[in-house]
Amino acid sequence: MTSLRTNLFLAALGLALLGLVMVYSATYRDSGTAYLIVRTGHVLLGVLAFFVASRVRYTAWRKVGPVFFGVVLVGLVLVLIPGIGVEIGGGRRWFDLGFFMVQPAEFAKIAAVVVASLWVARLRPGSGLPFGLLAVIGILFGLVVLEPDFGTSVMILAGAAGVLWASELRTRDLLLFGGAGVAVLVGVMFLAPYRRERFLTFLDPWSVAQGSGYQVVQSMTAIQSGDWFGTGAGAGAEGTYVPELRTDMIFALIGEELGLLGMVLVIGAFVFLAIAGLRISLHAPSVLGRCLAAGLTTTITAQAVFNIGAAMGVLPLAGMTLPFVSYGGSSMLVCFAAIGILYRISEDSERAREVKPKAGKSRAAKARAGKPRAAADLDSRRRNRGARDPRALRGG
Repeated sequence: MTSLRTNLFLAALGLALLGLVMVYSATYRDSGTAYLIVRTGHVLLGVLAFFVASRVRYTAWRKVGPVFFGVVLVGLVLVLIPGIGVEIGGGRRWFDLGFFMVQPAEFAKIAAVVVASLWVARLRPGSGLPFGLLAVIGILFGLVVLEPDFGTSVMILAGAAGVLWASELRTRDLLLFGGAGVAVLVGVMFLAPYRRERFLTFLDPWSVAQGSGYQVVQSMTAIQSGDWFGTGAGAGAEGTYVPELRTDMIFALIGEELGLLGMVLVIGAFVFLAIAGLRISLHAPSVLGRCLAAGLTTTITAQAVFNIGAAMGVLPLAGMTLPFVSYGGSSMLVCFAAIGILYRISEDSERAREVKPKAGKSRAAKARAGKPRAAADLDSRRRNRGARDPRALRGG
């Protein structure tokens, strides 16, 4: 497991460094090294977030989690207020701190996983799905939709679904939650005209290639032009024009500049992250650890699937960045923090497995000595000058 969690971090770091190259390639002709410098800062902050998260025992989230959720909830409310939240491209999603743009919705993805994990970990196996948990997740989902940020709201539900999948709640309730979640997403998507148009465009983007399907068609064209080995790093930026190249459509740039080989390597890295996260979840020493690992892994994996699928034209556009790779400081912090939590769960799991055999061996040694456990403990206390157990003196 040591090599597994080390490789987990290395895979995430490799994707981040690839993103550093891709973001620079997408922006250097218009902005020089400006985005490269900021992006380097994002990566360094992300690595710092990993080390901080990996040093915190996952059980500490029982105390930290409610406070973290409260801070995120306040942030989601404040960002909607004009004059406090910054509006860009029709969405009010950011706080401008001068040196850093903070997006509370990104942190809501971790908050949803943490609060759901803490909630279900307290329930008995076979319990029903608690209404209070649904209400809390619904509040996070609703506030993010109001920004509007449909892509991140989908990831909040995906993270909660990952937690519930790993829980021990009643299967019937989990199926009902899944069906209700899909119904809500479809309803929210079709209520907004631009979201409905995105979905209809996905069905046949070539029919509206000069309109709503332009971004998808350009993305697929860029990927196709990359062929097997791509046009080379830096060459794609002056090739096919793709809107939002450094964020939502950065996978199209990977396909154009690094070709099929580059795309396969990126997809392979995310597959490894998914498998590693699943193994960490399955080997977690408690329900809380299992649910945390499953929820965080589901969030990262689902976001990668939606981003890559949209760039290749096999899934509708949802406005999601590619984890670790796309430009965005808040996303980088959240993704590396998630990897840090997974790392610590794996570390704590290994320590728990090491303690159990030692305890078992100690009990076996006492049994071989021919002494009952109580008598052996009594002898140990006598050697250490501890108080005698009156029950042992009376024969139990």
